[in-house]
Amino acid sequence: MSARDDAQELISKICSCRPHGFLGKIDESRRGIGFVLVYLEESDHEVIAGELSRELNVSTARIAALLKSMEKNGLILRERSVSDARHTVVKITQAGIDYVEKLKEQILSEMEFLVEKVGKEELEEFIRISQKIRKALEE
Repeated sequence: MSARDDAQELISKICSCRPHGFLGKIDESRRGIGFVLVYLEESDHEVIAGELSRELNVSTARIAALLKSMEKNGLILRERSVSDARHTVVKITQAGIDYVEKLKEQILSEMEFLVEKVGKEELEEFIRISQKIRKALEE
């Protein structure tokens, strides 16, 4: 079997076994709405929209659209900075905090389930191999 055939077979196997739902929740907490809310909840300073744009590595227009949607859904508040009116300060609402707590609890519960069903050692091996794959792809 050629390396190309091996690659095609492995792609099929990876696609069929990837835990999309669980990894999707983790991905959600690392980008978009989830990222913004977690960042705001964990921040110990006044967060401006430009900072979120830099942290997410997206344009200010894109972050403005995301924040508009989040504000419409009651997850955040946007206000002009008292110290510099050119900046928009972003604050998390109680609904946003509730969203983050629910997301974190879902992820933690599912990981706890996986530890019980798969075992910590095998999950750590999966992580070790995943890190090795990531490193190889970044070279």
